[in-house]
Amino acid sequence: MNINFDIIKISPRTSRTYPEIDYSILVFKVDMPKRVDIENSNELWIFFKTIIDGGSLKIMVNMDKLEYIDSSGIGILINSAKLLRTGKGDLIFFNVSQDVKKIFSIVKLEKFIKIFNMESEAINHFRYI
Repeated sequence: MNINFDIIKISPRTSRTYPEIDYSILVFKVDMPKRVDIENSNELWIFFKTIIDGGSLKIMVNMDKLEYIDSSGIGILINSAKLLRTGKGDLIFFNVSQDVKKIFSIVKLEKFIKIFNMESEAINHFRYI
């Protein structure tokens, strides 16, 4: 599974030689693959667990390529959100297709994880956390 991600800085910080990383001003943007299922969900969990254990507090998940997700993938997303929230962080979605929204609606995932239409809305959400 190829997982692409970007790091977005949502506020300036002072420059110092080898500054400590301020995770409160960084948002990790993760692009979901086309398919997340039992075959590749463990790799997704390793990725999320690694960046969360590394200090990430804010993760926004771009779902524009996602066409299919099964219960194992949904479980990874729920567990990642729970883990982030124990550290006062959050995980959110954006660019979710109508087909995937239907799946999320069945399991009422939108009541637990916020869904935004556009990337700019997702970034704006993190400015206040």
